[in-house]
Amino acid sequence: MTPSVVADLDEEAKEGPTMELTLTLDANSKKSLQTQVFDQVRSLILDGRLQAGMALPPTRVLAEKMRLSRNTVMIAYERLAAEGYVETRGTAGVFVTSIPPDDLLVIRGSTSGIQSSETTVHLSDEPLLCFAGSPGGGGDRPHLDFWPGRSAASAFPLQIWRRIVSRLLANEPQYFTDYCDPAGLPKLRAAIADHLARSRGMHVTMDQIIVTAGGQDALNLIVSLLRTYTRQLCIENPCYLGASMLFRAETIPIEAVPVDGEGIRTERLPTTRGNLLYVTPSHQFPTGVMMSLSRRLALLRWAEDTESYIIEDDYDSDFRYDGPPLTSLAGLDGGRRVFYAGTFSKSVGAGVRMGFAVVPRAFWDEARMMKAQMSNGQSWLEQSALAEFIADGHFDRHLRKLRIIYKSRRDCLVEALQKTFGAPIISGHDGGLHFVWKLPQGMPRARNLQVKARAYGIGVYALSSGSAFDFDDSAPDNMLMFGYSSLTEAEIGRAIAQLGELFAGDEILNRRRRDFPGAGAGNVQQTRARI
Repeated sequence: MTPSVVADLDEEAKEGPTMELTLTLDANSKKSLQTQVFDQVRSLILDGRLQAGMALPPTRVLAEKMRLSRNTVMIAYERLAAEGYVETRGTAGVFVTSIPPDDLLVIRGSTSGIQSSETTVHLSDEPLLCFAGSPGGGGDRPHLDFWPGRSAASAFPLQIWRRIVSRLLANEPQYFTDYCDPAGLPKLRAAIADHLARSRGMHVTMDQIIVTAGGQDALNLIVSLLRTYTRQLCIENPCYLGASMLFRAETIPIEAVPVDGEGIRTERLPTTRGNLLYVTPSHQFPTGVMMSLSRRLALLRWAEDTESYIIEDDYDSDFRYDGPPLTSLAGLDGGRRVFYAGTFSKSVGAGVRMGFAVVPRAFWDEARMMKAQMSNGQSWLEQSALAEFIADGHFDRHLRKLRIIYKSRRDCLVEALQKTFGAPIISGHDGGLHFVWKLPQGMPRARNLQVKARAYGIGVYALSSGSAFDFDDSAPDNMLMFGYSSLTEAEIGRAIAQLGELFAGDEILNRRRRDFPGAGAGNVQQTRARI
């Protein structure tokens, strides 16, 4: 639901009962007012006080009652719709969707939050595992490389970072001779907890956060922590290469579970007990699809029923362009069966080597001990600099800047594909740093096109490459991944034009150009499609 859809609703035309909402808002809270509205309406739905079919108050009415700007209420409603809690019915209004009673029981049971003795697994990792000599690894890269997950080097906040580091070196040099807390500097963990509460709907304490050397290190920590609790490993297929390598190095059996347009197919999950599942629900890697609310709830119910744990890899959730931020699976779970790990490799830079894991309190002591066995903590200087970068507001401003840059590059790539190939079918472009293009019928297979493009100095990637892994060769070979964040608009345009030259004499491509003349209108919404 876009802002224009909400704004154009006929506020007087409604069907079904409408509930009078009573919200308690705090202007002094660290949470924005729109987030407070979202959280409280969402709680009313999950608690059953707002039931399926009930109409929410019109945005204008609620705004006037709560003395808010109408835009604040609209944004909260848009986020509720994006996550599947409400839906629009033409001009009739905004209505609560139907959530199965069993799913509601799972969510209501999570209200104990971090006090729960049960466990949750969530992992944040860069979907980019680099090897020397491979694309993205600093070796023989193509000149115009759409490798997914790379940041824009020119956007690194060098001056701010230099100023923070210089101040730390001048005022706190004594910390160079001290060992850090293996779990990470307290001020950095507190800053991360505050960021997660604002951006991912997670209410955790700093004691639940362990700082790691990037997302892959967080994944290592979580897998090691849960090894003795696990009888079977489960993983999305196709999936992130780094996760597959860790799982394949274990002696525990692996079940590869297929994904579709709504994320992992929960009905294909094993019914045996003691599983450890790895998922990327906010932006599935590599397909880019967002897991639907019904699948998320089914996933949490499955974990409860089978006494299993979930690793949620939230690798690029800081970037969402066509809608409000999404609540993480760990935020929905409330600290029971989902461990969460994040990375700053996409948002700040992979060279900073900072990530983190969030663990339920029941695992806090064990996780801290395991981290001490792995290392005596990360570099004091980088941790201190990142903590100040977040606490002083630079991180949020930096993210806003990057979202503008990456959205422009994404739009440029979509327009170039439209102009060159006509009406592309793409998925995963609402957020993240890459999307997937479904190749038109008659064009070469994705792996063949990848090889041909490489000869032109262009890097495009099938779903079984580009830091992705396909367990059983079942991933469709008619899709290409495009990571657009590290290329300028000029480079993107040049690369797609050269791809077009590869098929200049192709009758199928020429026919598509005739069927879709002037398709490069730059309207991303026209290309919205499912895999």
